[in-house]
Amino acid sequence: TEVIPHPKDASISFLDLGSGPGALAKFVLQHFPNAKAVCHDGSEEMIKLGQDRLAEFSGRVRHVQADFSYRGWSEKIGGNFDAGVSSIAIPNVRAYETIQSIYGEALSLLKPGGCFLNFDRMRPSLDEQLKWLRELGFENVQSFWDSPKRALIGGFLKKK
Repeated sequence: TEVIPHPKDASISFLDLGSGPGALAKFVLQHFPNAKAVCHDGSEEMIKLGQDRLAEFSGRVRHVQADFSYRGWSEKIGGNFDAGVSSIAIPNVRAYETIQSIYGEALSLLKPGGCFLNFDRMRPSLDEQLKWLRELGFENVQSFWDSPKRALIGGFLKKK
């Protein structure tokens, strides 16, 4: 949560892409007590699990089912988020062009000054994914943490 550039008491909104059962959203909501989340997943079952896990955050969480392997998924979500986060979800689509498209649509949902963070396997490579984020228009793109199996990467949108 130190990478999200907002004070812990800020009233931020964030999108959890491929939220699954809601573990990452729960972590962020606990660290930002005034935050609101939109949890996205392509699976109805995962949405139900997430609703159960995040029931204590009633009024602060909305769930949206959409398959991000198809262009246009972001239209179902709408919004103007301070942050987009994802964990162990995006590379599951496997097709590199689709991963790039997901990053691009995520960018379109962020406010100026917003950030996007992805913790996942780096397939394609870490360098390739960082390059894609730069090409899409993210600034200060970097790997915040890296291990042999996973990395936390991200970037920021220019403030107006």
